[in-house]
Amino acid sequence: MNIDLLFTEDGEAGLIFNENPVKKTIGLTFDTQSGMLTAEYADMDFMEMNIPVEMDFFEALDRNQQIHVGAVKEGNISQAYQVPFMFLDDPYRTQHMGQVEQRSNPLQAFRFFIKSCVAGQPVHRDDLGDESATGCVLGDAVPSSLEFAPHLARRAQMEAGPKAMPSLNLGPSAPGLGGGGGGGGGRSPRGTDNTTPPKKKND
Repeated sequence: MNIDLLFTEDGEAGLIFNENPVKKTIGLTFDTQSGMLTAEYADMDFMEMNIPVEMDFFEALDRNQQIHVGAVKEGNISQAYQVPFMFLDDPYRTQHMGQVEQRSNPLQAFRFFIKSCVAGQPVHRDDLGDESATGCVLGDAVPSSLEFAPHLARRAQMEAGPKAMPSLNLGPSAPGLGGGGGGGGGRSPRGTDNTTPPKKKND
């Protein structure tokens, strides 16, 4: 299983899996010392990802109280929801996570997020030595054209309302999300203004 951390221009963040995880994530923790993300599960199990988050993205992560979690399989969105996001070294933030309201429209929120992604990086690869797996987990899929798999399409239609889906109120855009800057793992997924495959930021 391969996982990418993607961001919108406003710094809204999400984890994208290339297949449906066996266990559903109920929360994510971030260790600023190691840069590692850990997925927490309801049965008290966990999975630590094996690629550190670049420091360029720390500021944007700090402004996210929730993280999108989804899977894109065969060009369709097959999972989509949001989970609390916690910092290991910030007990005050963790204490107030229970006060964060859950989305009433998780599928529509994820759709808006994935179609707005402009930057990101890998955070987990099953085989770190596999050079063919270094690209974005979306592969050839264009984020702006992704649709829900049949088992989610009806739920998404029921969620949809007459108003446009707003983004999270994250404040001004974080510098460095659009490309450039330090680190070699950052990449931009293809989107409405992006017609070339994702590349490392220093390539």
